[in-house]
Amino acid sequence: MRKIILTGYFLIAVSVLFSQEKRFLDNIYSYLENTSVFEQNQEEGHVPLVPYMSVNDALINNKKKSPGYLSLNGTWKFHFSETPEGAPRDFYAVNFNDKKWDTIHVPSNWEMQGFGDPLFRNVNTPFPPDPPLVPKEYNPTGSYRRSFLIPSGWKDKEIFLRMEKTASASFIWINGREVGYNEGAQEPAEYNITKYVRPGKNTIAVLVTKYSDGYYLEDQDYWRLAGIFDDVWICAFPKIRFFDWFATTDLDERYEDAKLEISVRADLADADNKIL
Repeated sequence: MRKIILTGYFLIAVSVLFSQEKRFLDNIYSYLENTSVFEQNQEEGHVPLVPYMSVNDALINNKKKSPGYLSLNGTWKFHFSETPEGAPRDFYAVNFNDKKWDTIHVPSNWEMQGFGDPLFRNVNTPFPPDPPLVPKEYNPTGSYRRSFLIPSGWKDKEIFLRMEKTASASFIWINGREVGYNEGAQEPAEYNITKYVRPGKNTIAVLVTKYSDGYYLEDQDYWRLAGIFDDVWICAFPKIRFFDWFATTDLDERYEDAKLEISVRADLADADNKIL
């Protein structure tokens, strides 16, 4: 009887965990067509900073030389579908087999690499507008996957994922676990992924849809393209770090000399990896 009870608890726990991890995809239109939801689990906006080991390194400001910087640009596995429902089931799972998928270069728009249709429009949307609704029959969707290694020197660091620009809505998983959501093609999205990563090999998966309710705000005279089209990178910081800074120059009456004032915000992460 005891074994049966323990097995029952185990099955319930697995079922609850599975249902939680499916939340994004099971309720995808509650994100894409909900004007009150345009981000989830993102960091507050701030000046992008990279940690350096010396003043000279900071002055040179070559982030690729920083021991706390890791670029995720390059070749990703990629699957294209005409609707979000066409994304492969459980594609974000760590053990998902993506060997038959195509590859794509990040950063780029997928239309420029042979997926979907590059379209130029002046003012009108490419579909009959009905905000905040988006087309159900044709909403090009890209599923992305790749692996990356967490350096051994990042132990006890706060680790952040930053995606500079993704059009138009994106859902993020790390090692099969939901991380966050962003909606806004021309803005960065940053996530604290400390509790999602592990030493050594990790897997990131991203689902991108071309149309969301945020798309209506971007309706202008330009090429209508989609995908992860700017840098993707990971950065590791000490528990105490500079989070943001703001500089002002107070000029004198003759506009010749000025007093430089710099305000710096420092943050401390608690035991639950929350920034205080």
